Amino acid sequence: MAPTSTITFNSSSCLPSVHVEVINHGIDLDLLEKMEKIAMEFFMLPLEEKQKYPMAPGTVQGYGQAFVFSEDQKLDWCNMFALGVEPHFIRNPKLWPTKPLDFSETVDIYSREIRKLCKKLLKYIAMSLGLNDDIFEEMFGVAVQAVRMNYYPACPRPDLVLGLSPHSDGSALTVLQQGKCSSSVGLQILKDNVWVPVQPIPNALVINIGDTIEVLTNGRYKSVEHRAVTHQEKDRLSIVTFYAPSYEIELGPLEELVDENNPCKYKRYNHGEYSMHYVTNKLQGKKTLEFAKIYDK
Repeated sequence: MAPTSTITFNSSSCLPSVHVEVINHGIDLDLLEKMEKIAMEFFMLPLEEKQKYPMAPGTVQGYGQAFVFSEDQKLDWCNMFALGVEPHFIRNPKLWPTKPLDFSETVDIYSREIRKLCKKLLKYIAMSLGLNDDIFEEMFGVAVQAVRMNYYPACPRPDLVLGLSPHSDGSALTVLQQGKCSSSVGLQILKDNVWVPVQPIPNALVINIGDTIEVLTNGRYKSVEHRAVTHQEKDRLSIVTFYAPSYEIELGPLEELVDENNPCKYKRYNHGEYSMHYVTNKLQGKKTLEFAKIYDK
């Protein structure tokens, strides 16, 4: 496939939420299909097999549902299986399944390719802002990367539940693979206060800007608020990769993007603290970003 050099980002003083679908991503299509295949094979395992890898309360790794904080809470109509990938110390080896047999190898290869893509995309974002193209990679340290597989079964009353509640991602970039075997449209993004369905493009990867880039660019790039809806008759699969700075990094708006016409909109904070804040709160639109905002007195 063609390299990602055809990807461009348009930057202005205040962009709307950034969401693109990338076709020329450079990742082998056979690898995308294999990743989808092993994800679906995992979700089709007997429940007792999947429950060997439980997602503990207050965590976001393992099989189950994340962001559950109350017995009275309305749950999303989604089965999740999430794993920390990089750096290696965030991995929980007990949560990496032995079935399908090639699961771990496939996830590792897939994640390496997605990591390369994220680094290239961050270079394009930097260049679109007139910054050194390596500024984000140098700042991020050993970037944190996680993968989450989402399976949305058919739902008898799709009007009553969501597949995934509205939210923006706490990452810098989020890469979404919408399963080719899925025949329903489930992803929606919020644009001008209207939920817009995202029609899947064959072999494309959806790229969403996360909260971290909104903060670093002082709001020049906006994180994308999105949700997933269910279908009465059709199931759906998606594979999501989150790419973010090292937990030890202190973040705040870049000096080059703050001036008298663009005052600082976000405070400096530790990315690990923000990540903990994110995973210990319910998904409620872009509410978690309030952690970093500076409000006029």
